[in-house]
Amino acid sequence: MRRRYWLRSLLFAFSVLLGYSTHAQVSDSLKHRLAALETGRRTSLLKDTDYLRAVDSIAPHLEGEDSLPRLLTTYQQIAFGNPALGRWRAYYYTYLALNAYNTNKFGAAIYYSGKNNEERIKAGLFEKGELAHSDLFALTLHYNNHDYPKVILRLIALAPALGRVPAAISAGKTGPEQVFLALSILQTAVYTYAKTGDSAAREKAVHLAEDIRQRVRQKPAPYTHFASQYAYLEHSTAYRNELSLGHLRQAQDWLHTAIRDVESPDFPRHLKADYGVSLYTEAVDFYFDHGQVDSARRYLDILHGHGDNAIYAVTDPGFLLINDSRLLAGEGKYADAYQHLRKAWLLRDSAFFAVSSDRDNNLYAMAEADNARAEADNARAELVRSEESKRAARQSNLLLFFILALIVLGGLSSFLVYRARQQRRLLDLQAHLASNFHDTVGPMLLYANALIKKESTGRPSAGLDEIKNQIGQIMESVRGISHDLKSSRLGSINGLGKDLTHLLEKIREATGIAFTLTVENGNHLLSHFQVTHLSKIVHELISNSVKHAGCNKITIAMKGLPRNLQIDYTDDGKGLDPAATTNGGIGLGNIRERVASLHGHLQLNNAFPEGYSVALSIPLL
Repeated sequence: MRRRYWLRSLLFAFSVLLGYSTHAQVSDSLKHRLAALETGRRTSLLKDTDYLRAVDSIAPHLEGEDSLPRLLTTYQQIAFGNPALGRWRAYYYTYLALNAYNTNKFGAAIYYSGKNNEERIKAGLFEKGELAHSDLFALTLHYNNHDYPKVILRLIALAPALGRVPAAISAGKTGPEQVFLALSILQTAVYTYAKTGDSAAREKAVHLAEDIRQRVRQKPAPYTHFASQYAYLEHSTAYRNELSLGHLRQAQDWLHTAIRDVESPDFPRHLKADYGVSLYTEAVDFYFDHGQVDSARRYLDILHGHGDNAIYAVTDPGFLLINDSRLLAGEGKYADAYQHLRKAWLLRDSAFFAVSSDRDNNLYAMAEADNARAEADNARAELVRSEESKRAARQSNLLLFFILALIVLGGLSSFLVYRARQQRRLLDLQAHLASNFHDTVGPMLLYANALIKKESTGRPSAGLDEIKNQIGQIMESVRGISHDLKSSRLGSINGLGKDLTHLLEKIREATGIAFTLTVENGNHLLSHFQVTHLSKIVHELISNSVKHAGCNKITIAMKGLPRNLQIDYTDDGKGLDPAATTNGGIGLGNIRERVASLHGHLQLNNAFPEGYSVALSIPLL
């Protein structure tokens, strides 16, 4: 079954915030609307919640745009800046997951679906249980990509939780969403084991699903609202099981029953399109495979999405081209059939390339702490040595240029070859480090984090919480290391100063707050990780000054020392309200975490209401 069409429904679950692809002209118009909303918020014409709701009406329609994460920057700042806005934090991760999926960044899609699941549980939008919507999302994504080994590995990991569902239903300890997830995961298991030919595992999944449904029938009251979804899952699973057994007549009957389930008025309206498309594509393949061309044509016409069938339009042009070519070939129009088939395979080739190129973008490329730190130090040292070698080579070539023209030409050629080798060596090293993170250390660290999380849920303790926090810091550090490895250039103190000056100039234009920013010894190098976190730290301090201090001037002094970068920040306002500081409303907790990740030191001198100053020091490369 082509379940790609209801991945969006897995993220939103039973919400109605579904978005669809749009044309480039409409996309540009929506981006202009976002810009207008941003202006309205800056000028206080829009409240934060009104801004968030307005963006919610636009973002789903831009889920295929590469620029969507950047367009949602303000949305993210608002949602994560207020603890009461948990619903919108979940929506933010939903948009990122859909964007990653639609741009073929499947590792990122799985990561963001997990964050989406966490935030929706916190906000009360998802039911908390052993089975997560993110598990079903990952299974479906791997199945769509025909990566059956990964599907089976995840099914094996979920087997204990699935096995406990029947008893939990009988004991009244599981809700309707958990039952829906269990039946959906078992449906994926039946389809996967049918594809791989594992009849024993398929039969086991079928029997477990039937046991769950039987327990629901014995206590139907809590599950009535989900009856139509349960019926669809039962009948579509039975279809695939009978098809695997070679019972074509029974399989066809179950397929038609599943289609009637989705077309029924009782089936949730916001799920009809995605689930209907999956069943109609299955019907096209079934009838083509068994020589019933007229029936295949009927469902293919629906999937073309003309007229009343617009909601069922398939977004995979390759599927339509392949099946249209089958119809043309059946009519003897072989030249037209060939052209359709050629276009389809060109599309599939480009999609395969996009999927393959995403391997290095997998956000599950975490690493074990000691190995990660050692390899990161080697990577930074290699970057510095490479830069020094390039500068020495340039100086040698300049000297040769003034000695003899012919020698210059030869030296230049040698330099270009040398530089190419150095760059290749650096790229090879970066690829090697990233591969080690992904294949060796990452899974162990993630598994350790999952064990600690599970253990702390059952038996909470301060020691486990500290271990969990340490693992979180390790993962943050490794994420920064990954950014460094992917970055093709280093930053500098001067560059950071220019970026901050540009920001302060905009603030001066908007608020009238003056500023002074000085940089001494600004040629020292900064890594991508350092530049990113220092920029966010100073942004937070500036934000506090603008929002809370009531100041007229901000003063920042940046000084590069032999081993450290010193940043002194002050404003002429009233300082930090101790009550606000205690409640964490000014983001000091975030600042301290970022300073810790940079292995630096932070000193806050608060003399409320007479003002405050901040002294920050971090080690240089």
